Amino acid sequence: MWQRGFEQVIRLTDSEFAYLIRYVKDRYGIELEKKQILIECRLRKELEQYGAENFSKYLRMLEADTTGKMEEDMMHRLTTHYTYFYREPQHFDFVKNTILPEVEKTWKGGGYQIWCAGCSTGEEPYTLAMVLKEYEAKGGKLPQWFITATDISEDVLEQARAGIYTPKELEKLPADWREKYCSQKVGKNFQLDKSIRSAVQFRRQNLMEPVNQMRQYDLIFCRNVMIYFDVEVRKGLIRKLESCLRAGGYLLVGHSELLSRDYTTLNNVGMAAYKKE
Repeated sequence: MWQRGFEQVIRLTDSEFAYLIRYVKDRYGIELEKKQILIECRLRKELEQYGAENFSKYLRMLEADTTGKMEEDMMHRLTTHYTYFYREPQHFDFVKNTILPEVEKTWKGGGYQIWCAGCSTGEEPYTLAMVLKEYEAKGGKLPQWFITATDISEDVLEQARAGIYTPKELEKLPADWREKYCSQKVGKNFQLDKSIRSAVQFRRQNLMEPVNQMRQYDLIFCRNVMIYFDVEVRKGLIRKLESCLRAGGYLLVGHSELLSRDYTTLNNVGMAAYKKE
């Protein structure tokens, strides 16, 4: 009976759906108002895992859970983690051709701090590490650099730390980069070399929570994250990212997330690229 019962998607009542979208919006800023079918489909496994025969019981269990594990599992199911190496390559070209030469000419000391916000399974920060290493390999002189990559899902962060990817996820990388940095076979997949994996520090971060204002960054990637937020949440996140940028620092957002003057005080200096003067 139990297994047969889970062959069909369990439906949310109107009140359960309203509660759930408010719960996610308040804690993570993610807008799910038009995603009822997606929620029902993706949370089916969560109901099964926790032995909840309906959403009413599941939500009561979620409220009572003091460990945070149920909430983390739920958010892992609900958030999309699609990405791949060298996605939106114009940004990596902008880093290589504009930002890094500027750093080389004007840097006055200290470490160069980079933050990849909403990093998912790590393809973006690892691509960035390769760009920096290739710049140095071709004779570029950079300060010591540090990449911090964050996401709300500990599950995807664990995948990122392992650095194991399918050939499909790596296919957009230049062929010589794949050979140089992805040579270790793991079955049919590849593990990034330790020189790349050790170049990125991963940690969990909910972008709706306060950030450490003591940490200032010179370059922030926050791409294809704000598409899940409404206008007010987007504006709040942009203000938060601006506060984390040093003067002269850059913010890169997704190509579909261009910022109007109502959103930011930063100067537009390229395709979805902004600078703090």
